[in-house]
Amino acid sequence: MRWNLLVTFLSLGCFFSCNQVNPRDELLFTLISGLNPIVSSSTSVSVSSSAKINVSSTSVLLKYGTPQNFGISLVRQPTANVNISLSFTSSKLQVNSSNSPLTNVLTFTSGDYNVTKTVSLSSATQILDSSSLTITATSADPFYNTSGAVSISHQNIYMAYTGNSFIFQNAVAVPTLTPSITFVITNCTVTPALPTGLNLNASNCVISGTPTSGTLPATSYAVTATNGSDSDTHNISIQIEPTVYKVFITAATFNGDLKGAAADGPAGADLKCNADTNKPSTGTYKAMLTTDGGDRVACTSDNCSGGIGENTFWVYQSGRIYVRASDSANLFSPNSAGILPADGSGNFTTNPYYLNHSFDSGTTNKEFWTGFALTNYWQTATQEPENTCNNWTINVGPSPTSDGGRVGASNSTNYSAFRNGSGRSCASSYYLLCVEQ
Repeated sequence: MRWNLLVTFLSLGCFFSCNQVNPRDELLFTLISGLNPIVSSSTSVSVSSSAKINVSSTSVLLKYGTPQNFGISLVRQPTANVNISLSFTSSKLQVNSSNSPLTNVLTFTSGDYNVTKTVSLSSATQILDSSSLTITATSADPFYNTSGAVSISHQNIYMAYTGNSFIFQNAVAVPTLTPSITFVITNCTVTPALPTGLNLNASNCVISGTPTSGTLPATSYAVTATNGSDSDTHNISIQIEPTVYKVFITAATFNGDLKGAAADGPAGADLKCNADTNKPSTGTYKAMLTTDGGDRVACTSDNCSGGIGENTFWVYQSGRIYVRASDSANLFSPNSAGILPADGSGNFTTNPYYLNHSFDSGTTNKEFWTGFALTNYWQTATQEPENTCNNWTINVGPSPTSDGGRVGASNSTNYSAFRNGSGRSCASSYYLLCVEQ
């Protein structure tokens, strides 16, 4: 189609005018051919006299992360300057990198009315969605007091698994890894081939199976989803070990009285872990809690400066590999004291003692009871007995609430995963973090 061959005119629903509009003179958009993704150097536009505004497209497909030029010109020479304003839903669309409606963003004169002027459109949403761009023309020339909308389709060419590195146990069926894919695909491939016993579903990129290759060091695999024209690749690391230890967050929530019929609060929490519906089919689990009564303690000094001797019935052990139970994402291997040393900012910076993934793969933060101090890393919070809900035996108060039980955050990879913010009411309900023994 040549630049000046524009024969299709589309009416875009209801249009508005400062004055009553003659049905034969309503706003019609016409297409400027060849604008996207690069603006043509031509400025000649030949259109029907019944149209008012030329646009590069009346239905725009925007891919997240890929800005697109959008062109506008006028049909006929105006008798006064014409200002073009643009409005849109800011949570879905950006225009010229702005999240707010743009007033008088383009001005056409009698000398450049047929020169294509452009704005940049960017999708602000990472999901499949739709929105509209409303184009409003205002002018002392009554022909150009009008508006109309262009439909926007949002697409994100994106594929990702729930983590970036996974550690599977040899000869044990792996948790099925189902990626999030935001576009329709026709094929999926992986390079190099997955370890023996693991399979990639070519239609949806799901990884499943039982590894039988024995111990295998961490190896990078590039998984690519495609539909022939669009594709995305997610690099993941897979490691095979003889034994891994699982960690999960309970499905149920509990108030600060965790004791129940057990001898103490931590023992009662352990029973709750092992009865929870999120518990894997194998293994025995303990709740990751600390107390000021000595029933379960990680450290009695900052970062366990005295070593493993500070542990009391602690849940983590040096040399073990801990993974997220839901997908076997690599969490960490603790140091000789069963912890990850935190620096002055609460970050884990001591190689190789990092929290590689958060305790939960979801986007919602799930807080769980822990009892840890805020800056005396890995020690029990002891400002008030209620910091551990009286060794996890009370379900009332305290006042103020900030003196209440301490919690960790499921979406963090620094020390806030073990202590997040101020205290919580012992009457409120939070999750438990459960660790395989």
